[in-house]
Amino acid sequence: RELFRQLAKSADMVLETFPPGFLEGLGLGYEDLRGSNPRLVFTSISDFGQTGPHRSFRSSDMVASALGGWMYVTGEEEDPPVKLAGSQAHMMASTYAAVSSMIALYRGAITGVGQHVDISLEEAAVSVSHICGVGKWLDDGIIPRRRGTGLFASVPSGAYPCTDGMVYLMVNRPLHWQALARWISEVTGNQEVLDPMFEGPSSTRQPYRELLDIFISDLTSQFTVEEIYHEGQRRHIAFTPVNTAAAVAQDGHLVERNYFVDLEHPGVGTLRYPGPAYRHSATPWRIACPAPAVGEHNREIYREELGVNEERLRALQEAGVI
Repeated sequence: RELFRQLAKSADMVLETFPPGFLEGLGLGYEDLRGSNPRLVFTSISDFGQTGPHRSFRSSDMVASALGGWMYVTGEEEDPPVKLAGSQAHMMASTYAAVSSMIALYRGAITGVGQHVDISLEEAAVSVSHICGVGKWLDDGIIPRRRGTGLFASVPSGAYPCTDGMVYLMVNRPLHWQALARWISEVTGNQEVLDPMFEGPSSTRQPYRELLDIFISDLTSQFTVEEIYHEGQRRHIAFTPVNTAAAVAQDGHLVERNYFVDLEHPGVGTLRYPGPAYRHSATPWRIACPAPAVGEHNREIYREELGVNEERLRALQEAGVI
């Protein structure tokens, strides 16, 4: 605890994911630490937040996805709900923690006062599910349902077959639908797709989505993914390739922009990393080094910054503290 307090005295930020009240019980909560470091940003990520009736409840990525509304609309209509790929609820909570912490650090640099940043996994999941969760009900009185690869709020939408793979399509605006309908008619000779009953917002086309999926598949199945993607761009229609990881690594746009970065990784050699999501002229983004290994900088921090002597350092290591 004393070592932790010493670290917190000079730290810009403490990031913790313990259950609410755990660090306070050790005398290491935000209120315990900010006295010796008023600028400290103390960021807590927990299942249901630091306060409220559910603060002591346990959760997981799947539980947050279910309660947040994601799983209710993911999967085929006749099947059970499906978990989203990866750990997207955890990813969103982590993203909120990063952004909120940066805002708090910026404010602290100006005012000299830190903050306790309280991130709830569940709140993060709910906040990004506006098109499938309670937001859709509050805004439009609609309860979304599972529609396979399609989105309930966007009609038509979904993954469609090409000669060499799949493309994903989203249509929301009336003009986008008109552009797509004209293209389908030009290629397939289908005149029914031009019927005015399909025009207007997505809600107008909701009863006809299965029929429209057939019309769209008739179009996409005659082209390669690249052909549909680029011609769709030219016509201002939101098509995008459904890429494998290998295809992303070979994407012509990303290659041309030098997006991927080669980095030497200790014990492994050269690895290729995803690079900058944006390029600022005055403050360029870069990867300076690989992510540090656990304990990689212990000696540097404890000896040089905190002044821990060699004897105590060895004792801490033998005790498994560091």
